[in-house]
Amino acid sequence: MACEPVNIFSRRIDVRGVIAVLRTVAQQVTVEGPEDDWHRLTVLGRKPWLRKPARLVIGHNPEYYDGPGWSTQMLGMSNYFAGFPDVPRKQDLLRLIGTFRFCLAFPECDLDIDGDDERVAWVHAICQHLDGVFFTPSSLRDSSGRILIGAGGEFDRDAVLPSIPEMADVPALAGLSSPMDGDEVDHDEAVEPPTAARVARRAMVLAAVANRGLIENEHDSIDDPDEVRTLMLQWIEATGIAEELEPEEWKALQRPVGTLDPQSAINAVWRLEGLGILLWSLGRFTLPPDDELVTPSDLFEAVALGDAETARSLIDTAEFRPTAEISDMATHLLMFHWRLTDFSLRPDEMDFVEFSKRSWIGEFDVTRFSIAQRDLALGGKPIAKADPDLVSRCHSSAQERHLAINWLAGDSRLYSETDTST
Repeated sequence: MACEPVNIFSRRIDVRGVIAVLRTVAQQVTVEGPEDDWHRLTVLGRKPWLRKPARLVIGHNPEYYDGPGWSTQMLGMSNYFAGFPDVPRKQDLLRLIGTFRFCLAFPECDLDIDGDDERVAWVHAICQHLDGVFFTPSSLRDSSGRILIGAGGEFDRDAVLPSIPEMADVPALAGLSSPMDGDEVDHDEAVEPPTAARVARRAMVLAAVANRGLIENEHDSIDDPDEVRTLMLQWIEATGIAEELEPEEWKALQRPVGTLDPQSAINAVWRLEGLGILLWSLGRFTLPPDDELVTPSDLFEAVALGDAETARSLIDTAEFRPTAEISDMATHLLMFHWRLTDFSLRPDEMDFVEFSKRSWIGEFDVTRFSIAQRDLALGGKPIAKADPDLVSRCHSSAQERHLAINWLAGDSRLYSETDTST
C-alpha cells in the first residue's frame, strides 16, 4: 500500500513525554530544540547487518496548535470526516475532534501505518501515550492503527475511541460549514458558561500555573525546586485535570526550573487573583478587600494542591454560589477595573459616587466599594492620592479578577482569551 501522510492528534499536550516514550522503544533520539519545546526529533532504530537503521522524523510546531487558526483547522477536519460514510460512533468521533489541542507530524511521508517495520511500533507508543488518534487522508485510526472511520465506509469494531471530556465543554463543530472562499469564522458565537465541575478544574490549573511561577521566582530558597515541579505535574495527572490545561500553561509547567522567562513567571503568579474569584464563586474562598492581594497558601489549600484524592472530591462536589451573587460581583469587578483603567488614562479625581448613579451600564451599588472624598479609595486614600505602587498592583489584580468573572459568564471557551475590556 502506498504511504499516506500521517499526523497524530490528541487533546493531551506532552512534548517532553513524547521524547521519554521514544527513548524506551528506539535506539537513539536526536532532539532539535529544548526538550520541553522541541521542533524536530530524529529517531533511529538498531543498526542491522549491512543496512542503515530505521529512521523516523517527527515534527512539532506549537504555533500551529496554539495559533488563531487552530479552531478553523479542527472545524475543517470535523466537516471532512462528516462527509465520510456513516459508521458506528460517528457522532462521537466528530465531537472528539473538537477536543484536540495537540498535533505531531511525520514530514517525510515514508511511513506505512499498516506496515510491519519497527517504526510503526514507535508511532503506536507515542499515540497511546497521548491517548490520541492517527489522521490520514483516507481514515481516522485509534492509537493501535485500527480504523475508526474510513473513506470507503471501513471501520474496525475493536478500535478504541480516546476518552472524551465532559461534553458541555466540547465545541460543537460537526455540521457547520468550513470557511471557504473568504468566509470568516464567527468568533463571537455564544459560548456555554462552564459547569461548576469545570470551574473547579480550571481553578486547580490556575493554582498549578501560579505555583510554577512562584517556584521560578523563589527557586534559590527551595531545596529541590524541580522535584516540586515534577510532583505538581504528577498531581495534575492524578487529579484528571490535564485536559483543562491550555498550550501555554503546559509549556510553563513542563519547563525545568530556571528556564522560564521572567515575564511568564510574573504572569503566572498574577493568575492567583483570578483563582480567588473562581474559588469564591464555588463558595470555597473569602475574597480580601479590592485593594489587597490574595494569599497563595490559602488558595492552594482550597484546591487541595498536592492531594489528588481530595482534589477529585472537590471537583465531584463543586457547586456555585447563587446566580444573583455572582452577577452582582461581575458588576462590581467591572466597575472597579473600569475606574482603575480610566485613572491610568486620565489620572484625575472624580466623583465616583455620583458616577455610580448615571454610569454607562446604569446605576450600580457604590456601597460595595471603599470610598474616600467621593472617589474610589485604595489603602484608605482617594485613588488620586494613593501610593502609585498600590494603584499599579490593584490595576493588575483588577484585570485578573475581571477576566475570571467574565470567563464564568461564558465570554470565552479558553480562559486566556477572555475579554477584559471596560
